[in-house]
Amino acid sequence: MEKLVSEGSKDKPVINFDRESGVLFLGGASLPENVLEVYQPVLRWLDDYIADPNPITKIEFFFEYLNTASSRMIMQILQKCMVLRSSCKKLNIKWYYAPDDQDMKEFGNELQELTNFPIHITPKFARLQNRTNSEYDD
Repeated sequence: MEKLVSEGSKDKPVINFDRESGVLFLGGASLPENVLEVYQPVLRWLDDYIADPNPITKIEFFFEYLNTASSRMIMQILQKCMVLRSSCKKLNIKWYYAPDDQDMKEFGNELQELTNFPIHITPKFARLQNRTNSEYDD
């Protein structure tokens, strides 16, 4: 299975989904003009991943900004995670936020309440840069 990688831009998120490592990262700013153009490949990749996941999967979110349309897509991703949970030996979801960004912290809490899914909501002091490996791993 191919990696799904996008370096992101000022209005599109960084995406680094790697089946081999089991780490799926999505973050940065997400306010694309056409949200489906950005998130349809993510949703398709997840469908394929659910069929043959890494037994230990870690999904990380670290957004600096999300528009409303992107928030809805994150919710769809989390709904797929509910299906993924039955296919994985271990599924860990982390929602990172900058310590001074209470909006992102609250959104993480809302996602957890809406999905009733255990999401680890954790402050991160590092600012998001081009994430192509595990520099944000705990």
